[in-house]
Amino acid sequence: MASAGGGGKGLTRRQLVGGGFAALGLGHLAASGSPLGFGPSVARSSALGAGFEGSSPFLALGPLTEVTRVGGLPFARWFTGDDFATPETVPFHHAFNGPFPTPTESVPVVVVGGGLSGLAAAYLLRDRRPVLFELRPRYGGNALGEAWQETRFSLGSAYVITADEGSFLARFYDALGLRRVQRTSFPPDPVEIGGTIESAFWSGHGLGSDEQRVFRRYAEVVAHMAKNAYPEIPLTGDPAVDDEVRRLDRLNFREDLEQQMGVRLTPRLAAAIQGYFYSAFGSGMESISAASGWNFVAAEEYGRLVFPGGNASMAWALWDALRQEEARAGAPARMLRSGARVVDVRRARPHVGGGFRVTWIDASGDVRALRARQVVMAGAKQIVKHVLRGVEQKDPRKFAAMGAVETQAYVVANVLLESPVHRDFYDLFLVRDELAFPMTPQAFEVASRPIDIVNGNFALQPDTPRSVLTFYWPLPWPTARFALLVNDPWTRFAEASVETIRHGLGLLGVADSAVRQVRLTRWGHAMPLAKPDFIAGGHAEALLRPFEDGVHFANQDNWALPAVENSLLDAALVAERVRTALS
Repeated sequence: MASAGGGGKGLTRRQLVGGGFAALGLGHLAASGSPLGFGPSVARSSALGAGFEGSSPFLALGPLTEVTRVGGLPFARWFTGDDFATPETVPFHHAFNGPFPTPTESVPVVVVGGGLSGLAAAYLLRDRRPVLFELRPRYGGNALGEAWQETRFSLGSAYVITADEGSFLARFYDALGLRRVQRTSFPPDPVEIGGTIESAFWSGHGLGSDEQRVFRRYAEVVAHMAKNAYPEIPLTGDPAVDDEVRRLDRLNFREDLEQQMGVRLTPRLAAAIQGYFYSAFGSGMESISAASGWNFVAAEEYGRLVFPGGNASMAWALWDALRQEEARAGAPARMLRSGARVVDVRRARPHVGGGFRVTWIDASGDVRALRARQVVMAGAKQIVKHVLRGVEQKDPRKFAAMGAVETQAYVVANVLLESPVHRDFYDLFLVRDELAFPMTPQAFEVASRPIDIVNGNFALQPDTPRSVLTFYWPLPWPTARFALLVNDPWTRFAEASVETIRHGLGLLGVADSAVRQVRLTRWGHAMPLAKPDFIAGGHAEALLRPFEDGVHFANQDNWALPAVENSLLDAALVAERVRTALS
């Protein structure tokens, strides 16, 4: 996975990940008391009900009595995770034009967006009593989760890369209690091909000598990039290092890979790598910057941390820490405000107190406003550009960079099973037929299907007769987001998912009769497209630059990388900037 951070100068990725909080000047990880952990409700599944209410990132499921049969399998009707029934109900397709009420309160800092970036920024600033706005009823963004009986599972974001001991990220995970419930997944992942699960796929086992040489050459290049040539993102300020990242960023991943290998990929190897890129980036390797691609592929060599419920566990721990802080302080202003759509952020006039006026629509539909000295915009840039007033005129370069961010859609199918999955794996990629594998967006649109299966019970959990399989379904063609909004999208995707779900169940020796429910989740704006020339073209640096000395930006799309580490490290740097400004 990727790292993230400052304004393009100074710290390298290794300094960010390995230098600890002192390297960032952040002394507030464990402010206001001892480090906050999960406690019984997350560390032990026997107390799932505690803390899984209200705006919690986890939704505790009931008896699952309402199902719709599709292809003989029981589905929960409609998508989970959002309630946008029609295209007209999807917000932020145009700017808000009023009314603009007079602010009724003043606060030090507002954070707009309750995904991992916003939750982390608010957590690191919690002694400043930030107000954290979230559009949806539940916090978490694309790190939402659900809890069924003893099992928690992710609706989207699933894992993080292992962090060096003593690093900022390691200490961050420790402070939240995450590493007490983690399990580490190491490469290589198994690959299904021709109806058989190949655990030794990436070694080229069983292939002819010529094809084995291609597999070995690929492994050599990956090892070289991981150990000797890792592309530092964000840019470091070192001209030689940064120029190499920019050079890679101007190439697509396949182009650079085959140049380094000195040979063309075989159809079998190309299909498996493409499957990884579809799953990790929401697009094929020909559409992904070589710098961004290697930032992911090489980092995977060091392993992944998996928490119960995926990264929803991280979102829950941050949300719970903020909830406790809100209750402990006992101040009248609420910190956590979900179901609140921020529609306008602009510089307030000096005669009314200065700072920034934040206007939002609350859960009852009333338009309200407050003043904030500092603002953190932690939402996706295609939303931010409709909310932040004056940016087009006052910082046209930043506005253009916001327009350069593209997003990829995907669907997740969680299959709830009344039986265990006996094979121990984390991620299983489904190549099926290497010669028929869809290698282009156009081909994938014609043959759209889930591309890999994550074992929802992989992380440390007690023995249970139940389990969850999570099927990830990228939609890498340009109009896919609209396919999730029109012409009864739930029915179309449910019907199209049945064959792959049955195929996966068969591979793992699970009977159809074990399926308790299939739950579909759509993410129309989840993954920024790490396309070539985004970094080299200067978009990332323009996005990270503060606006009007008081609006800061923390989101995975700052560097167009769909990585949790980006979210956390950008949040840390933004929090320190805010803290300095407030001081």
